[in-house]
Amino acid sequence: YPKVLQHSRHLAIARLWVGGRQSDVARELGVSQSVISRLASRHRTTGRVRDRPRSGAPRVTDRNVDQYLRTYALRHRYATATHLQAQLRDVRGTRVTPLTPRHHRQRLQWAQDHVTWTMQQWFTVLFTDECWVTLHRNDGRQNSCIPNMQSGITKQTD
Repeated sequence: YPKVLQHSRHLAIARLWVGGRQSDVARELGVSQSVISRLASRHRTTGRVRDRPRSGAPRVTDRNVDQYLRTYALRHRYATATHLQAQLRDVRGTRVTPLTPRHHRQRLQWAQDHVTWTMQQWFTVLFTDECWVTLHRNDGRQNSCIPNMQSGITKQTD
């Protein structure tokens, strides 16, 4: 049903209070009689004319992101929902846990310990992380590029 503005709701209740009929009030506001009936019922039970709380999950996007997705979908008419979802993830960014002071100290100490390393020393290190690499389909994650490493890089050399 159409959204009835707050001041119109109060006006409707006032007209009903002085003896107006629901159908007449509905006609004046341009809504159906059932809208006025529900409004009057809500006012009788709660004493208020505000909307009741609605169920459902909270909104994930704000107006700016909605506008971005709308524009993107219009410019890319054949974009799938999965592709739009991937775009949404790019726009929103990813939330990460903030570093604690202890983490800052540990990172600084690690950087200071390794600042003088030579390329030969770095070649003995295998860097790993917990990223997921997908080769054959788009799962919406950011792509990772794995460099072509020489054989033997992961072994300690003497």
